[in-house]
Amino acid sequence: MGQMVRKILMAAFFFVACGGVLSAQERKITLNEAQSRLFRYSPIEIKEIDSALADNEFLVKITSDTWGFFYDCVDRETGLPIDNISKEKVNLYTSITNIGLYMMCVVGAHDLKIIDRDLALERLNLALSSLEKMEKWEGNFFNYYWVDTLEHSGSYISAVDNGWLAAGLIVAKQSFPDEIGQRCKSIFDAMNFKIYYDAKLGHLSLGFEGSKKKASAFHYGMLCTEPRLTSYIAIAKGDVPVEHWFRLNRTLPRQWKWQQQPPRGGRKVYSGYKVFQGYYKYKDFKFVPSWGGSMFEFLMPALVLNEKELSSGSFAPNNKTAVDLQIFYALEENGYPVWGMSPCSIPGDPEGYAEYGVKHLGAKGYPDEHVVTPHATFLALEIEPEKAIKNLKELLKYSNIYGTYGFFDSLNFETGQVNNKYLCLDQAMSFIALCNYLNDGAIKKKFHSDPTIKKYEHLLTVEEFF
Repeated sequence: MGQMVRKILMAAFFFVACGGVLSAQERKITLNEAQSRLFRYSPIEIKEIDSALADNEFLVKITSDTWGFFYDCVDRETGLPIDNISKEKVNLYTSITNIGLYMMCVVGAHDLKIIDRDLALERLNLALSSLEKMEKWEGNFFNYYWVDTLEHSGSYISAVDNGWLAAGLIVAKQSFPDEIGQRCKSIFDAMNFKIYYDAKLGHLSLGFEGSKKKASAFHYGMLCTEPRLTSYIAIAKGDVPVEHWFRLNRTLPRQWKWQQQPPRGGRKVYSGYKVFQGYYKYKDFKFVPSWGGSMFEFLMPALVLNEKELSSGSFAPNNKTAVDLQIFYALEENGYPVWGMSPCSIPGDPEGYAEYGVKHLGAKGYPDEHVVTPHATFLALEIEPEKAIKNLKELLKYSNIYGTYGFFDSLNFETGQVNNKYLCLDQAMSFIALCNYLNDGAIKKKFHSDPTIKKYEHLLTVEEFF
């Protein structure tokens, strides 16, 4: 039984990290045709940024360059961001996570006065018009769509991706309530997270196969991973019971001997629900693990969930430990020149994507393969700002790491190879993290200003991990 569960979990998390990306079935479209669909095409080239700039000026410059992706790489007719772009290719598909994050980026760019109110509303209204037209299943969106035709590829409906789209709708609604509030609310209200919930197990399934009307056999089972945002929204929306939050695993069961280490800890009770408050220990670090030990699993939800201020006994110290242990593992334990392991493009492989992490931080643990991705450093910016800025400047010692839209997606610091692709997902995580850091957590504040979200903040405050 344990071995079977292990195989299920490994398959499930592999699917999530890779995103179920469109592959060889991509439509035949020339590079010129793809470029012509964008608001603006800017050649992907290496460029320089002055690392001697004062820290704030340095971050502002990166923010401006990174925003360029979201100004340019959006379909001019449908208003949807493309999934990725490189020197050789413009891929005209997108995921609904990309769309939700793009909406947050537009809000952030307006807040930072990079764009004016009229342009922000123009972009958001265009994206909302497309969302209203796109085919759905029970109010939920399919995972991937072509940005030019709005046709979906396949019939898979992803729980975590619908969660990030929902988060984007909330942030946009709270930012411009009088102009687009009702449109955002109508799309959000129609989304149905009940279809993912397995009441017997108390977990969300990875997704739903619309054509078969059948939920995935695999589930999201760990709390300290990226899908906890979807869990929070599903509970706040009333689609899933509060019990679900407390049935998520803090660590995997002790009898699962294949995990990185046997968990420590004991039983606690929160709001009448029993929880095994498990944790791992490595060196002097105590932490609740993720699946793979990657930065985005721990920190991506904190782009909108105000864990830093609300979760003083749980996520806040745990997120800090995740960052500090990644830094310790890279710089001190292994003598690496830079840090920041998280799923990203494979350096030297134009079409490749893989999971990277610090294995000690995960139940399974991803390998590091000497690969770092800048988005991991940006996610850590709020937690360890001085160390994060120093790491960004160390990355710039690799002359081919920075380009048209800021940092390229990944670097193998041993070989010096860079993947010169820009992924919407990773660009958005970087940009939103910068917006929060430069603007006093503005994106998080907008998310929590929604009364539905605010009502369930006790889920973030009640728990003590250690």
